[in-house]
Amino acid sequence: MRNLFRSRPPEVFFIRGYAKSGTTWLSNLMNLNPQINSMSEFHLRPLFEGVEKISILQWGILRHKDQSKLMHDSFYRMVKQLIADVCGNEPWCGDKTPCSLRSTFIPGVKNLYITRDGRDAVVSWFYHTMNRKIDTRPEMLKKKDRLDDNPQYFEENKQELLSFEPLVREFAKKWNTTVTDDFKMMQSSDRGEIDLPYLWIRYEDLQIDTQKYRDEAYRFLGASPYRAAPLNWCTQAGFGDSDHNKPDQFFRRGRAGTWQEYFTSAQLNWFMEEAEEAMQLVGAF
Repeated sequence: MRNLFRSRPPEVFFIRGYAKSGTTWLSNLMNLNPQINSMSEFHLRPLFEGVEKISILQWGILRHKDQSKLMHDSFYRMVKQLIADVCGNEPWCGDKTPCSLRSTFIPGVKNLYITRDGRDAVVSWFYHTMNRKIDTRPEMLKKKDRLDDNPQYFEENKQELLSFEPLVREFAKKWNTTVTDDFKMMQSSDRGEIDLPYLWIRYEDLQIDTQKYRDEAYRFLGASPYRAAPLNWCTQAGFGDSDHNKPDQFFRRGRAGTWQEYFTSAQLNWFMEEAEEAMQLVGAF
């Protein structure tokens, strides 16, 4: 009889999308609902890769179909329990990590998937890598020095921001590869080939009507929109201020379409040569 009154286990979900595509914004929106705890960032991809390697070891017992299934099922339970334990056993427990859908796919686990125009994303990435000193090539370190000396430097000289061609192309190529594969995963789900419940949200649509798409995400998870707190400064589009622009901060600008202020025609060609396929998929043109 006591089993009838046990609270149901937390439902684990993922927030996925490429870096600088709005995963943090979406996670913050989910956390306005007291039923939800979306946490950043578990970075579980290496564990998933390890399981796949074990499943194909030539002499390993877990390479066999039945044992491989047992291993995967046990691993999936462990991942879900880990996320639930860390997040505190709220009714809905989320992992927000910018990564591909495929890299952490667990059958049946819901995914909130966000895309953003790659041109806006690369602008945000250049600022992010300077602020966090992620790219240590000499060209980027020089840019970082300029930003440190004057946080407004690249706002005053916008067409210098993306002048390092290798990084523009690298970002565009990786973004294109990841996004096109994400769409293959969603298409496989649509055809019933894999059990991947997902809700695709465009950053640009979330900008236009944050409340609408926030509530849609709550309903997709199964949570009540009516329990959510009002939007606050870090969940409103553009952080609630159309003039907000803090180049040396994590919450820098939060606006769609500002890429046009930064790209030269040559820089745009670098990007589009690497990323045209994904640009079409995300509806950027």
